[in-house]
Amino acid sequence: MNLENLEFDSADELLELIRQINIKYYMPLTASICFLEECGDRIYFVYLITLKDAYSHLNRVFDFDVQTSHGRKNAKYHLILYSDHLQEGLMDTFRTIVELQWNLVKKSIPEKELNAIGVQVAMRTSQLRIVSNNITIDERIEGYKSLLKYLEDIQKKFSLP
Repeated sequence: MNLENLEFDSADELLELIRQINIKYYMPLTASICFLEECGDRIYFVYLITLKDAYSHLNRVFDFDVQTSHGRKNAKYHLILYSDHLQEGLMDTFRTIVELQWNLVKKSIPEKELNAIGVQVAMRTSQLRIVSNNITIDERIEGYKSLLKYLEDIQKKFSLP
């Protein structure tokens, strides 16, 4: 059983993989969707559709007999698609959260420092959007978390006490 290549040999290992995927991607995705809906005061249907698409693949995982090699191959295929939908949804929500946070933070930054900080945010954001074999999805997710922490620190620095 391995979360990196989604290998499993039994139904118990498959369930453990699904649990790990849910902890790593599903829970942060749903938390991000809730955050966006609270901040944006609207429902983001695109993310709900992403969840629906992910669930459809998760349901398909259980359509196959994982005791056979053919069944494991088909279940793995849908498990990969489930994980991919969650990962992409998480990346999309982080991009939206960064945009919302940046729009909020830049209101508190003095104009003389706004351009320099804006360039930093833009450079970090563009690095995270580049898909490369050298950067894993998990590294990009951590990069977005770091960028959000950076924005939080900037806001604290320039907020009035």
